[in-house]
Amino acid sequence: LLHHFRQKGVSDPNAPPFYATMKVAIALVTVFAVAFAHPHTEKVSVALDKDFLAAYLNASTHYGDPKAGCESDEISAQIQGISGDFCTSKCSLVKACPTDVPAGVTAKPQCALQTPTGDKYCALICSPSSKDGGQCGTNASCKAISGVGVCTYDD
Repeated sequence: LLHHFRQKGVSDPNAPPFYATMKVAIALVTVFAVAFAHPHTEKVSVALDKDFLAAYLNASTHYGDPKAGCESDEISAQIQGISGDFCTSKCSLVKACPTDVPAGVTAKPQCALQTPTGDKYCALICSPSSKDGGQCGTNASCKAISGVGVCTYDD
């Protein structure tokens, strides 16, 4: 029987019905393989959202100069005993300080300040003895208080 299949071509009208069935099965498998081999993607025309673009282009960072305005989650703060002010946001054990600092700042954000009512706030902690004068960024400087430093914007 196998010898008969080899000698008879697929197009042979005397070939057993097995060849016709196999021919259809192979054709169907090929069609499905091609159809599902390339995922269908729908093209959608998109553009940047105007609100996003406006916010992105006007983006600023946390810990900025209050004269230029603070972020929506910040207030202007001044530490008793040192000159200058800065923008700061609330923090806690479960709410970390924002890490987006102004360009060039190497001081680290820390949840280091506390009000008389117990509210905690972030500050850029710096080293007042460091020779790196730029650790607080443009128009700000590292002010010593209780053995550490805090970045403030000079008035």
